[in-house]
Amino acid sequence: MNEKNVTLSNRLLYYLIAPGLLLYFVMIDAGFLTPSFLPLTMFGAIIILCVAIHLLYKKKNVEYKFDVNKLYANAMALLVIWELSYNFYK
Repeated sequence: MNEKNVTLSNRLLYYLIAPGLLLYFVMIDAGFLTPSFLPLTMFGAIIILCVAIHLLYKKKNVEYKFDVNKLYANAMALLVIWELSYNFYK
């Protein structure tokens, strides 16, 4: 496993899977989708796989660092807080 594959795995996790999971929860809250165990299982398996790849590579190469765009990280944090507060007050 090389750095290129680990970076691709991290990008998939941060820029595709995380927004997809957030969109899935928003669609459920909006009433467009019904909750199902299969999509959550698929998201969970992909997240566990990507995190495991990152941790195993990081264990071998301590100097490896994956930086996320700060604006993107702040936007995702705000969206997650919005989703959680919506569910809390619903």
